[in-house]
Amino acid sequence: MLDSIGEYGGNFTVGAVDTRLVTEDGMYSMDMPLQLCPSRDLQRAIPHMIKDYEVSPDFREITCHMRKGMKWSDGAPFTTEDVRYWWEDVILNEEITPVPAIQFRPGGKLMQVTILDDYTYKYTFEDPYPGFPMAVMAHRQGFGHNHFLPSHYLKQFHPKYNDKAGDLAKEKGFDFWYQLHGSEMDRQRGFDRPRMEDFIPTKDTPQMVFFERNPYYHAVDPEGNQLPYIDRMQSQRVADLSIMDAKVVGGSFDLAAYALRILFYATYADGAAASNAHMALWPSGMGSSCLYGFNMSYADEEWRTVFRDDRFRQALSLAINRDDINNVVYFGNATPTQFTVITDSRFYKPAYGEAYAAYDPDGANALLDELGLEWNAAHTHRTWPVSKTDIVIPWDLVEQETPKGPITELVAEYWKAVGIDTQYKSVTRNLMSQRIQANEEPISCWHGDETTDVLFLRRAKFFAPISGDESTWSQLWGQWYNTGGEQGEEPPQMIKDLYDWLEEYNRTDSSDPAFKTLDSQAEHVWHIGSVGNTPHPLFLRNFFRNISETGGYYTWDTNRTFTEHPEQWYIAQS
Repeated sequence: MLDSIGEYGGNFTVGAVDTRLVTEDGMYSMDMPLQLCPSRDLQRAIPHMIKDYEVSPDFREITCHMRKGMKWSDGAPFTTEDVRYWWEDVILNEEITPVPAIQFRPGGKLMQVTILDDYTYKYTFEDPYPGFPMAVMAHRQGFGHNHFLPSHYLKQFHPKYNDKAGDLAKEKGFDFWYQLHGSEMDRQRGFDRPRMEDFIPTKDTPQMVFFERNPYYHAVDPEGNQLPYIDRMQSQRVADLSIMDAKVVGGSFDLAAYALRILFYATYADGAAASNAHMALWPSGMGSSCLYGFNMSYADEEWRTVFRDDRFRQALSLAINRDDINNVVYFGNATPTQFTVITDSRFYKPAYGEAYAAYDPDGANALLDELGLEWNAAHTHRTWPVSKTDIVIPWDLVEQETPKGPITELVAEYWKAVGIDTQYKSVTRNLMSQRIQANEEPISCWHGDETTDVLFLRRAKFFAPISGDESTWSQLWGQWYNTGGEQGEEPPQMIKDLYDWLEEYNRTDSSDPAFKTLDSQAEHVWHIGSVGNTPHPLFLRNFFRNISETGGYYTWDTNRTFTEHPEQWYIAQS
């Protein structure tokens, strides 16, 4: 328990700028049905949905022991049949899973899952995989929302078990059986899907999703009282961030965190004071609140050549006034830094945070001059080196999780001052994802997560090119890596080195490849950081108990609240 043994009863309301069933503050106010959980210091994986596990000395086998007697929310037994179904009938089914997640393919070789008995199963890898328990079993990496699947429920939608699955899908408005199966499988969409978490949905309306305590939830407090303590939760859907902010300030929600932005902290605090609530600040756990990547495989050869030159990225990093960002956006509560791992990481070095992070517009201009990006006649823009046209780079960003818009507005001004005009607009993640995967985005902005020791270097992302929408620094190189060279574009050797170090780190968990990777980021500035050690605001009604005021890290690496165990929150009844 975080503080004290709780008391039963009560309900609370959260909001979500999302149409899905379980998402944002609703999702992070309930237990995550993961096999393991990161310890509070983020240095080891501890039992959660399974009671124990053993790793072989060579890190090639992990044997998992389930808790006997656990049940799904509909009362059906929870056994290794649910593991077998997930692996054999979902992951190995090419219609559902054309390419298994890279987390299940260490060294490019698909792992094996063996069922030993009704409550014991085993993962086997050809290459050593010491990071699998922490980075995959204790997280959603690879598994998504589906560490375990209710096989007894999903078989009705699978043609292996129901030859009418295709007809059933068409009756539900889907073209193919696997589309209906995917909808029912997804805990964010499947209303009738049996669950393992502490709350289950009971009613879904256009405005609100209602949840009640799961009567079969497995965990108890130290005195044997079944969790959760709270009876009910409601998640209210709102149209956009402005409405979310207005409802937070007006006291419509009892808890709000995911969509809150530090820039409006004072306004949130005024609203909290007027509605028997208060604000808490948790550390964000991100190596940078916003970081910027340039597309090194962009279709335009002239742009691509400039983006690949270290001097261009180093110059734009030197052009950023990080002290200004800290004071304007974070009211002095953050740290000006280059993008790297968080300071609590065992791999952090001050030199990594200092690399090209000083505000030095003269140095930035010198590098851009050296690169051959001359000023135009009016001295308003620098020009491309061959075409001699003004450098104007339009691009898109998604404003979520961190104050990307306000920070980028400042960054764009700093870059314009040295002649680089970057014109951004805010779009939905769905649209941005399509453009990134089509290799149409020249720049990307994301928040610097996967920088704690839980997820650092566990997959290609910011420290090696990814095939995904969180970074554009080379979608084609990421595709090449993700498909073993069958798609995309072969990268140069220095990028191959990054992939090699990533794989070595995942095989050995040793420090050498980690430091080589961080040295490379500091030298080449693959991604340009802004400020780190940032706080994240939470709006909390005063009746909540067992919620930490200073919190764990509010980041993807910890599933925001997972290490704080939201299943033990309770509402004071007096």
